[in-house]
Amino acid sequence: MDSPVMAKRKISLGVFVTSPALLGRIQALTSPHNIQVQYNTLGLDEAVPAARAMESKGVEVVIGRRGTAHLLRENLRIPVLSFPHRSLDLLITLKAASKFGRRILFPVFRQELSDVSILEDLLGIEVIQRVYSDTSSLKRAVAWSKRNAVQVVIGGGVTQQISRTIGVKFVELLTSDEDIIATIENAVSVALSGREQRATARRYHAIINAASDGIIAVDEDCRITVANAAACKALRITEDQGVGQPVVRFLPECPIPEVLSEKMSVQDRIGQIREERFVFSHQPIILDGDAIGAVSTFREIGTVIRSENVVRHSLSAGLVAKYSLEQMIHASEAMKNVMGLARRYAQTDSTVLVIGETGTGKEIVAQGIHQLSHRAKFPFVSINCAAMPEQLLESELFGHDEGAFTGSKRGGKLGRFELAHQGTIFLDEIDSTSEAMQIRLLRVLQEREVMRVGGDRVIPVNVRVIAASSRDLNSQLLERKFRTDLFFRLNVLQITIPPLRQRREDIPVLLEFFIRMYSNRQQIKPVRLPQLYLDGLQQYAWPGNVRQLKNFAERLVLNYSLKSSSETLETLYHELVQFSGSADVKPDRTMRQDSIKFRDQLREKSIESEKAIILEALHQTRYRLSQAAVRLGISRTTLWRKMKDMGLR
Repeated sequence: MDSPVMAKRKISLGVFVTSPALLGRIQALTSPHNIQVQYNTLGLDEAVPAARAMESKGVEVVIGRRGTAHLLRENLRIPVLSFPHRSLDLLITLKAASKFGRRILFPVFRQELSDVSILEDLLGIEVIQRVYSDTSSLKRAVAWSKRNAVQVVIGGGVTQQISRTIGVKFVELLTSDEDIIATIENAVSVALSGREQRATARRYHAIINAASDGIIAVDEDCRITVANAAACKALRITEDQGVGQPVVRFLPECPIPEVLSEKMSVQDRIGQIREERFVFSHQPIILDGDAIGAVSTFREIGTVIRSENVVRHSLSAGLVAKYSLEQMIHASEAMKNVMGLARRYAQTDSTVLVIGETGTGKEIVAQGIHQLSHRAKFPFVSINCAAMPEQLLESELFGHDEGAFTGSKRGGKLGRFELAHQGTIFLDEIDSTSEAMQIRLLRVLQEREVMRVGGDRVIPVNVRVIAASSRDLNSQLLERKFRTDLFFRLNVLQITIPPLRQRREDIPVLLEFFIRMYSNRQQIKPVRLPQLYLDGLQQYAWPGNVRQLKNFAERLVLNYSLKSSSETLETLYHELVQFSGSADVKPDRTMRQDSIKFRDQLREKSIESEKAIILEALHQTRYRLSQAAVRLGISRTTLWRKMKDMGLR
């Protein structure tokens, strides 16, 4: 379907006619509305230069008589049509020529016409055919007619000019009006079709030139038919220099001959163009079972690596470190030493093993190391090795190919190691992995390459590994639950985070930070805790470490905001000390006694404080119970009960 733009622009035709009579008829029959015609009176080989000039100026189709059309078709790239020679037209012409004599010369271009004898018998004449191929040979043919008693010559405009010069009778070969109109219409149709083909070719040419990969197409003889801009740049040639040349001239080692003969594609083969290395893929073009050509695409290896990094980075979007070392709130000397180690280790690229009880902040330290390293702008990928079964963990870590197992993702899936390419992977609870998984992890750490589940190729990865364990791995080694070789591979650099009970000076600082954080979220004034209460919290063992302290602070803020009383503090502390945590952090007898003593002290202090508040309210209301209850925000019955419990009359 023609586009509106192409349909509006006039068709440009070139017409070569040497006969004045035929030229006049063509001009009379040609509609000037949608076509623009350039006429020329040269014929045969003399018309070639003029036709080339027309082509360069945008003429879309050229029309000529038989000999001229043949020669132009051989020398032009645009379509060339010829006015037809019909048997009826030849019959009418020969009948007209027979009036001048029975011996008639008919010059024919390159090949004699068949079945002319029928016309001879029909008209009682002799038709002599003389073959010519250009203007010179046509002159010789017409000159021969005068020497051999030929009475009349028939033909086109050039033949007419030569015959007049020699002095031989001449009759012009008839071309009907219907044939002229049909030829012009065909030329218009061919021009419109050519426009569409050129537009399509231009689109395809723009598409392949826009591709960043080099693209070369060859025919069945391994000669280049198309080379895009990227290919020409890599080969250091222009497209005109490449088209028509054997592809092996520029790519001596390319397997295109084998691709054509075996009709099999070749993918991801590394080759070389001068000093640069490329990744090549070759695909045959099959038509009706035959290889009619092939297409080769190639990309410089550095570009492949950069593209892979971009893809991995986009797939790992969201896999970023959220915490920094500055978010490790502390005041103790022990944690200052830990932070100093973490900052120094961040400047290296070695594997780090972080050891610490649950809730001490191992992942925050890992993310902080990543944030300070040269890998900070690349992904931080975290996975808890204890949170999933072994088969699922293997798929998560190393990825899987399509069909690797029932329920596997269509198209396969990238593993965490691939997603962490050029970044950091944090393997939490590494001590919980099975021996088989430890073997696979050891190979990844040694070779820096992974193989997907169900896959058959290795994928190189460039990642920094930070592993964490909540248990002492020395005991795991002695019990043969953890491989020694993997331990030594992980334990290049080690950071041990002390539990909260070994750095009690951090407890008030952390508690104040968390209380302020949760109070801001609730848009309330931060809770102010009695010093006695803070002392008790500081003496508690905190078996859940910072995570437990953070959760306690949240409960404290929420409960205290709903009901501000000493009973709330007492209840929360009682619930806290009831939790003993793990077997390693059981409160001893002294700790229990301290907790009981603290609760009693808190209760006594709370009762005294509450009694003083009630007395003040009664005094201000002149001991009117109803008004005092309103001022205290409690019911009159509750006030009466509290006064009775406190011995107030």
